[in-house]
Amino acid sequence: MPRFVCSLLAVVLLGAVLVRGFDEKEAMAKMMEAAETCLGEVGAKDTDLQDLVKKQPAATYEGKCLRACVMKKFGLLDGNGKLDTVAGHEKAKQYTGNDPAKLKIAMEIGDICAAISVPDDHCEAAEAYGACFKSEAVKHGLM
Repeated sequence: MPRFVCSLLAVVLLGAVLVRGFDEKEAMAKMMEAAETCLGEVGAKDTDLQDLVKKQPAATYEGKCLRACVMKKFGLLDGNGKLDTVAGHEKAKQYTGNDPAKLKIAMEIGDICAAISVPDDHCEAAEAYGACFKSEAVKHGLM
């Protein structure tokens, strides 16, 4: 049975669950490219990027903004700082290979996290969504 891998990209991509056989290196490269662009845009430091890569909570406000910026670059955080569930569902399909069981879990996680109350501040909202994704991934045995 394929093992699930919940990576940072899963947090960024609305809890999409990556399956064995998926090109994680390519996905991580795309995420890193977006993150490196965002570093300068939000004034984040390399340590903020390392927290992101290590799936740790952001230690600084700029680290939270880095996450929001990456989510926006992937089209997952809208102009109001809320999750775009339509885009999230599309990403979930992409990253689960349309496997019905995996897709169901990814959609469930995305829908649960989209329904939480988040601050109006986009940076704080991104951090809250990330914490939700991680918590739900643990509940589903993905981490």
